[in-house]
Amino acid sequence: MRTPSLPAALFLLCAATAQAQEAAAVLARGSGPYFETYISFQKSMGRPISPFDLEENAAPRLPAGLRVAAAFGSRAAALKYPKGTRVVYALAPGFHSDDKNCRFTRISPLPEPGKALTVYKRLQPGLRRLAVFHLKCERDCYIEALAAAAEAAGMEILPVPLSSPEEFPGTLRTLLGRIDAFWLLPEPALIDRTSLMVLAKFSCSNKIPFYAPAAGLLPVGAAASFAPGF
Repeated sequence: MRTPSLPAALFLLCAATAQAQEAAAVLARGSGPYFETYISFQKSMGRPISPFDLEENAAPRLPAGLRVAAAFGSRAAALKYPKGTRVVYALAPGFHSDDKNCRFTRISPLPEPGKALTVYKRLQPGLRRLAVFHLKCERDCYIEALAAAAEAAGMEILPVPLSSPEEFPGTLRTLLGRIDAFWLLPEPALIDRTSLMVLAKFSCSNKIPFYAPAAGLLPVGAAASFAPGF
């Protein structure tokens, strides 16, 4: 299974769609990071793409002639697709398909480490210690690359692996006085309304910038977001 760049994956998607004229977007949930990524995808495609929200209908009736599916979330990626479908998926940590009847292409939602840190450093010149929240047992390679880029930029990364959103309050308290900002990676399992409120309140109360995984989360209290787009 390959992990191409976003432009390369989009080219594959557009080419297949142009040939078959049948495409659909499947969202694990029609809100939050799944919806934000879907909107970005649709804008890049330049035309409407039919969405299916699995939270509303766990067994949607997909088009009979479906050739290309953009899946957002592990649940969406794991859906049973018609034979021969090209499935381009994102925001599905840990997902691996054994389905031999479809072709799967994973798109990483993570920005290039050096570019992300450059942007945050430009926004916050005094940034030296950045806490990075991520799902436990995920993102090890990315965290290593991020740490290397941070060292080259004279910064320090504090990886903070979590198992659930309920761990945010206690973990944030342990970080007081140790960090200049914190960054939440695009981990759907850690993102819900309550966790975002906790992060925003901590950021505001302690004047510590909160960097979000998607621009759509800025209204809830994040200071900025840097993420790849389609």
